[in-house]
Amino acid sequence: MFSKIATTKSTDSYWDNIEKMKIKIQSADAVLIGAGAGLSASAGFT
Repeated sequence: MFSKIATTKSTDSYWDNIEKMKIKIQSADAVLIGAGAGLSASAGFT
């Protein structure tokens, strides 16, 4: 089953945001990630 609704508008802005974040991370001195309980379990870290 295929959708007849075009999704390019939403995916374009999504990829634009990813590119912006990539540039900001590359130019940052450090990146702080805040995570709640269960992140390591959901990511497969033990």
